[in-house]
Amino acid sequence: MDLKSLNYVIFVTLVSILYLGLYRVKYAQKIILAIANSIFILSVAGLKPFILIIALILFSFSCGIGIERMINERRSLAHFLLVFNISVLILVLCYFKFFLDSYSIIGDLVVPIGISYYTLTMIAYSHDIFHQKHRAEKNIIDFYTFITFFPSIIQGPINLYKKISPQLKTPHKPEAQRIYKGIQRSLWGYIKKVVIADRIGLLVVPILQDETVSGFYLLFAMILYSFQIYTDFSGGIDVIMGVCEIFDIHPVENFRSPLVSRSVTEYWQRWHISLGEFMEKYIYYPIVLNRKIMKLSKKIPYNYFKKVFSATLASVIVFIIVGIWHGTGWNYVIYGGYQAIFVASAVLFSPLYRKVKHVLRINEVCITWKLFQIIRTFIILTIGRFFIRANNLSQAVILLKRTFLNYKWSDIHILFDDTLSNYGLDPKNIFLIYSSIILIVIVDILHERKIEIRHWLMKQDIVFRYFVYLCAIFVIIIFGIYGPEFNSSTFIYQGF
Repeated sequence: MDLKSLNYVIFVTLVSILYLGLYRVKYAQKIILAIANSIFILSVAGLKPFILIIALILFSFSCGIGIERMINERRSLAHFLLVFNISVLILVLCYFKFFLDSYSIIGDLVVPIGISYYTLTMIAYSHDIFHQKHRAEKNIIDFYTFITFFPSIIQGPINLYKKISPQLKTPHKPEAQRIYKGIQRSLWGYIKKVVIADRIGLLVVPILQDETVSGFYLLFAMILYSFQIYTDFSGGIDVIMGVCEIFDIHPVENFRSPLVSRSVTEYWQRWHISLGEFMEKYIYYPIVLNRKIMKLSKKIPYNYFKKVFSATLASVIVFIIVGIWHGTGWNYVIYGGYQAIFVASAVLFSPLYRKVKHVLRINEVCITWKLFQIIRTFIILTIGRFFIRANNLSQAVILLKRTFLNYKWSDIHILFDDTLSNYGLDPKNIFLIYSSIILIVIVDILHERKIEIRHWLMKQDIVFRYFVYLCAIFVIIIFGIYGPEFNSSTFIYQGF
């Protein structure tokens, strides 16, 4: 039961009717959600991954209670239990992500869907109990419902207990306006996924597989891939957030107009926000505030570098972990390191950058300078994606060499003529890709300017609104990419 399948739509519809229809019945919504979570996991992942998540839930639930009981009188033992809990979760995550193919303990095991997300949720949960950010959950059903919350378990956002659990325990009444807005967002998510992302994928794959093309083709394909991964991931999140809005559950927003980012650092504050917040809170700050790191920074020459040493080191470690979180192989390590270079250099050399801008008399509020920064950032990020688009590091290096050692500006004609039709899409579909990219950029700009299209739509009369809904449904049905030849059922970030 994939997010974009008809079965998922029917499932969400039935769960929504029961969940909102029985809001007056005590405990009904909790029970319905717990059952719905179980059905979803079993249908998507199967029995073995379901048993695994049950085991990890029982383990983390018990550790959380133990940590809370010992935190005041036996703090060292509570700390040991915290470390033990986190270590087991990390070992389980690493085993399934990195060692399953080589060392399979039980036959026919596959990487459990969502393990990269719910293990981080459990780590954050036990960490926050130890630091007394919230109390341990005493009700196993409530804890199970929190961890397995079906809209977000397979591709995020990464939920924190303090934010989501109280919402899951509160009865939620059906409200027409909220339900309409949730449906709107889900429809927009489906358009981004099946109409835009999957269509772009049909063009990207054959170009990258063609070993005869010049670097211009490859860079063009990777630029398209940047839009593909954005519309794929954010489209899935929009579907998820739309379903959550119907339930009146509000996880953290995972995107904030990343296409208008003016630096790599800013981009990571706008992209996969829940992962960024997790890394910042549970890895970055503990490193920055670590006494040994602070002591080591005092040995660094020059006062400025002393000040930024711990922040720079923490940034490098965080982004290497982010790279490894995305997948196995050295290409993902390099991907994380590549991001770290730009984030760390922004901190290390910020005085130099300020001086250069002053000498060149750059007007930072000028639209041309902002546009330059946005395009520069997009190109930097696109080059970095060579490492996650390739299957391994050697393939990524080959792609990069083919791109920049055989780059031909003379091939720019492919943007305007019918050459790209040789890769399986007719001119109408290619025009649709270009139009969709322009639309996505415009929507990001509007959101950045606090112009919410959904809010505007809700102010219109019912005839116009239903006309828009029907148009959106027809666009998904008519222009969506379906069929046995192209397996578009899996979201890219679902694989991470």
